[in-house]
Amino acid sequence: MKLSQITVFVAIADTGSFTNAAKALSISQSAVSHAIAGLEASLGVALMKRDRSGVELTGVGRRVLTHARELLLRAEQMRVEADTVRTDVGGTIRIGTSQSFAARLLPRLMTEFRARLPHVDILLREGTDKQITDWLRGYVIDVGIVTLPKKDLTVTPLMQDEVFAVLPGDHPLAASESLAVRQLVDEEFVMPVGAVEPILRTVFRTVGREPTVAYRVHGVNALLAMVAEGHGVTVVPALAMPGTLPPDADLRAVPFSPPVFRHLGIGVRTAARNAPAVAAFVSAAQELARSEGWSRPATGEAGR
Repeated sequence: MKLSQITVFVAIADTGSFTNAAKALSISQSAVSHAIAGLEASLGVALMKRDRSGVELTGVGRRVLTHARELLLRAEQMRVEADTVRTDVGGTIRIGTSQSFAARLLPRLMTEFRARLPHVDILLREGTDKQITDWLRGYVIDVGIVTLPKKDLTVTPLMQDEVFAVLPGDHPLAASESLAVRQLVDEEFVMPVGAVEPILRTVFRTVGREPTVAYRVHGVNALLAMVAEGHGVTVVPALAMPGTLPPDADLRAVPFSPPVFRHLGIGVRTAARNAPAVAAFVSAAQELARSEGWSRPATGEAGR
């Protein structure tokens, strides 16, 4: 029985499938299958049933899962204790971040963190909100910038980020000072892939509707280019609003009334929360959020 096999087993239980576990751990699906086969062979029992709908743990699998989590917790505590001793001369912190946070706020945060712990190595991974959450669950990273709430993670609230409706410049609503959700219920949306869609759906449900999604798009520049070409409207958080837009884009970012926000926080694996490097990172982020006014809206003009 290997710790790597136990890590895979817990990742499957947390993410619901072999495919998702492989993505969370950044390994191949065949490696996941091999690890589970080895663990089941070592224990002499079947831990899960796999079919088209996903993975279901067996009775013994559910009981083993409790012990597996405890083993991973103990292993993580061992690593944290070792890092605590090494902090003055080294150690590593693994950070998961979104593209928008990495571009706008992370560089300043890194400067502040390095001033506090100059000898700690930093490993960065960039991903979507779901990927970062899975990495935290899968023991791949120590801390991650995530959209709140996250019921199953230890989180520290950090900031709120105003969400704007983005429309073509010639759209009838583009000149509005603000928009009520009801004004957009008949629009088709070019939806950003990630954590913004659940926020928009929650807001739409307050008026008894669901947004009509025409396209789902990765990458904010492609998203805004689609809107500029008239393929629909979209929503973009202030933090993700780029400084430059596609050439000849004529777009207008309009706030909602009442305002709509996404709430960001720092997710921390429970066993790592008292590690000096993690505590210093969280503290530095909180202090910068307060002193530099991270929770601020964007300007209304997205482009001309």
